[in-house]
Amino acid sequence: MATQLEQVAFIKEIAPHAQMGYKTIGKVLPSVCIGMACVESGYGTSKTMRNHNAFFGQKVGSGKTATKYWQGAFYTSKTKEEYTVGTHTVITSAFRAYPSMQMSVFNYYELLNTSLYKRVQANVPYSMQMQQIKLCGYMTSSTEVNSVVKIIERFGLTRYDHDQVVPALLPTYPEIRFGSTGPYVIAWQTYLNLHGAYLTVDGIFGSKTLDAVKKWETKQGFYPDGIISTEEWKIAAA
Repeated sequence: MATQLEQVAFIKEIAPHAQMGYKTIGKVLPSVCIGMACVESGYGTSKTMRNHNAFFGQKVGSGKTATKYWQGAFYTSKTKEEYTVGTHTVITSAFRAYPSMQMSVFNYYELLNTSLYKRVQANVPYSMQMQQIKLCGYMTSSTEVNSVVKIIERFGLTRYDHDQVVPALLPTYPEIRFGSTGPYVIAWQTYLNLHGAYLTVDGIFGSKTLDAVKKWETKQGFYPDGIISTEEWKIAAA
């Protein structure tokens, strides 16, 4: 199981490729791409998948679909399929291999823009896109949709969909507190999630965000008043 440090490091590693894939090929949100890679590859900790830059578990299939960013390399490995809910069947299958993480991401976007995934719509919420990807048969797992959605919400991955700011990128340090709303709150919710909180990144400084801020302040040696000061911004932005 990936540690929190490994989880954060993998997200930072793959996020720029997801954003580039989205800008180049389109449709599937970067947050969905990142979340699926986290689930499929165990946040990049699967040695086999890491060795082959195969972060999405894409099977070779016919070998004739989505081939612009896949050069035909593959490897075989055992995998679990859930053809019947609750029953896992171990099979050996051929999976696509890539020379780089970027090519893995681009081939993922390429595949999801083929006619096989025409039911996957652009400009819909990430949860809906995940359901559509499942309906098109990308995975047999009955839990992956929910797992990806939870990862997106835990780590605030929608910031990669909209180029949302994070603490280290903010030019100023406004005081925010219970009742505050907007991108600065989103930045802090994202930051706190990366440090063990499980907040919904909605830009609303509510009671759960307040509790998370107070816990963080206590750990950092600040008086836990739940008010983000300039000094606290500087710690987060370091």
